[in-house]
Amino acid sequence: MFSPLSPKHSLRPLLFALAVAAPATINSASAQQAPALQLSQSDPVVATVNGKQIHKSDIAADQRGLGQQAMQAPLEKIFPQLLKRHIQIMLLADAAKADKLQDDPDVKAKLAENENQILAQTYATRIGEKAVTDDALHAAYQKAVAAQTGAEEVHARHILVKTEAEAKAIIAQLDKGGDFAKIAGAKTTDPSGKTSGGDLGWFGKDQMVPAFSDAAFKLKKGEYTKTPVQTQFGFHVIQVLDRRVAQPKTFDEMKSDLRQEIGGTAVQDKLTELQTKAKVEEFNIDGKPLTPEAAPAPAAKP
Repeated sequence: MFSPLSPKHSLRPLLFALAVAAPATINSASAQQAPALQLSQSDPVVATVNGKQIHKSDIAADQRGLGQQAMQAPLEKIFPQLLKRHIQIMLLADAAKADKLQDDPDVKAKLAENENQILAQTYATRIGEKAVTDDALHAAYQKAVAAQTGAEEVHARHILVKTEAEAKAIIAQLDKGGDFAKIAGAKTTDPSGKTSGGDLGWFGKDQMVPAFSDAAFKLKKGEYTKTPVQTQFGFHVIQVLDRRVAQPKTFDEMKSDLRQEIGGTAVQDKLTELQTKAKVEEFNIDGKPLTPEAAPAPAAKP
């Protein structure tokens, strides 16, 4: 959770908080300059500062501007801290305007930069939202289901240890009839495996690192690896409990991912179009022209 501001806090954390939430601050400032609005139940006035109204929607915008972690908390729970922070921002901003700080070249440059970020983000968001229609969602779902047809999944468990010697010793225990789940609970270095008997649930081949998946998908139901499987995590002993043809998720289960995919594709397509039409020149970090990549050497004649 982010640290809420309070009167006891020093100016330095306050300035840090302001820097983190600069785009939200700009949005709020524009709202403060709007004509006085009638008090409504849906967006009530929650405070006034020198006659300027602060609405509930301003505080909600501040919460969004603080990022995903802040959004996980109910607005009601952190409302007092956010409101206090918003009031402090308004007071400091008004003082800065009184000192004509808005005319400072550095401030103008930062405001312009924030304006570009807000415009770009809003433009991209609207492109994505426009692309996400019901027809597009259902078409994307059908395509995803078709791509999954016939794909296999395995239900497997594993025992992870640090050395190959340890893994070989475990395989020897299994060869003598050892209980896989009990051995996993006692010896695996995978924290979740100690309580689950090493159970990984169902997974597709592309959901695990290649070495692990290759070994697991070669096993039949009930078989375990006869040699240790090495990955970047250590040495594994894998047992396949069952196999099945993967069942596609329902439309509702995939809807959120499909929205992101369609929206992201639409934004990328628009960027490609803009880059094709624009004249963009890039230079090295020292401002000099980019050095062309060296052409490959001609192949030697036999």
